[in-house]
Amino acid sequence: MFRYVCNNRAFSNTVVILFLNKKDIFAEKIVHSDIVAQIPFSDYDGTPKDFYCGILYFISKFKDCLVDGEFNDSFIYVTCATDTNNMEFTLDSARTTILTDTLRQSGFLGS
Repeated sequence: MFRYVCNNRAFSNTVVILFLNKKDIFAEKIVHSDIVAQIPFSDYDGTPKDFYCGILYFISKFKDCLVDGEFNDSFIYVTCATDTNNMEFTLDSARTTILTDTLRQSGFLGS
């Protein structure tokens, strides 16, 4: 699905923001399961049961879906929707990203 959306011509001039939500659940589950044991993720070579290695792996899987390979890491947010401080920061950052990109595309900001 990521590959289709990110590489669709309709979205060619659109900012893509990746939200990896439910980090709290992932942190709980990773301790008891191994990513590499899941067939679709058998190429995982990070540290078993490690939250940060797992997050980096899924970010790289997402980036692998992109045809042009361009994706700014500042457009990736690891979130927990029930953490109001985290969500406030995340949504403010996403809003700034979208606004900045819109201003740049309209010529109000330099390239």
